[in-house]
Amino acid sequence: MTVHNRKEKTLSCLDLLYTQEKVDNFKMDVFMTDDGCTDGTPESVIEKYPTVKVISGDGSLFWNRGMYQAWLEALNCDDYDFILWLNDDTKLIIDSIKKMLYWSSIVNDNSIIVGSTLANEVNRDFSYGGKTGGIKQKPLLPDQKKLKECVTFNGNIVLIPKSVYKKIGIIDPTFRHSFGDVEYGFRATKNGLINYLAPGYYGYCEHNNPIPLFRRKCYSIFKRFKLLYSPLGYNPIEAFQMNKRYFSLFQSLCFSIKLHFNVLFSVDHNDYE
Repeated sequence: MTVHNRKEKTLSCLDLLYTQEKVDNFKMDVFMTDDGCTDGTPESVIEKYPTVKVISGDGSLFWNRGMYQAWLEALNCDDYDFILWLNDDTKLIIDSIKKMLYWSSIVNDNSIIVGSTLANEVNRDFSYGGKTGGIKQKPLLPDQKKLKECVTFNGNIVLIPKSVYKKIGIIDPTFRHSFGDVEYGFRATKNGLINYLAPGYYGYCEHNNPIPLFRRKCYSIFKRFKLLYSPLGYNPIEAFQMNKRYFSLFQSLCFSIKLHFNVLFSVDHNDYE
């Protein structure tokens, strides 16, 4: 996990993680990167869950590099059979881990298992999970009864067996916030591995506003360009670095150029369904 100033969400996520249905012959260790929290998140976590291993960051890691640091620390501690990625704004359903381990055993622990999420308990719209291939990945809904292949995925709930990370490595710290989860999915697919969407849904996570920061008309055009290149934007340099690994040079350049054009056409981010 990587956390930054979302104490209540982080604690809620951990509450549901630690009350998961038990799985025979498995134990769980939690590694959490505190990326410069100033709201008391790590202190509250340690007080309530003293076994959580907290890795300190200075606020410059963001999600992807925070996950990289947590994964490195985990590998230094043990030779884990599985690594589970979990976003701290995700609420696990009580039997999620048990079910994901079951589905992993069905495919002989040689594939990544992705858990899809719904927006919340009331609004049961799909929010995060699998993605299609192509330079513009589109959301891929899970089947309700059987495993479903996906080319890549969001990193909200992802179970990665040892056989996978031994073959393709861990998350790439080239990227700061975005792209690392999608790149890992592409990397697995490129190396002949299969990413599977587990049947049904495994948690709740509110979908982010679909209008990116760099397209919101509440900001000036200069601010929008700055946001585009920020870690929380859709940095064209990092986008190009990822895309050129899996797509043609022409496609990669066109995609990065298009991002700049998108800045010019702002959208009211308060007006969407």
